[in-house]
Amino acid sequence: MNNNNNDCDGWRDKLVGKKILKDNEETALSSDQFVRESELPKLRRVLPPNGVMTMDYRPERLNIHLDHNQKVQSVNFG
Repeated sequence: MNNNNNDCDGWRDKLVGKKILKDNEETALSSDQFVRESELPKLRRVLPPNGVMTMDYRPERLNIHLDHNQKVQSVNFG
C-alpha cells in the first residue's frame, strides 16, 4: 500500500464501512451507509473477498476491497 497517501485522497474516510450500490439500486440503508457507483472515481476496481485481480500497477486507479458483507474494508491506489 502507498503509505505516502494513506487516506487515498479522502476515499478511505468516504468509503470504508459502506456498501457500494448501483445508481438505480433501491435500498433501505440510510445515506451514510452506502455510496453510489457514480460517486466513485472513473478509474477504479472493486475487489470482493478472495477475488482474482491482475498485478498491473496503475498509480491513479483506486482499488476498493470488500469484506464478506459486501462493505468496503479498505482502499488503496495501484
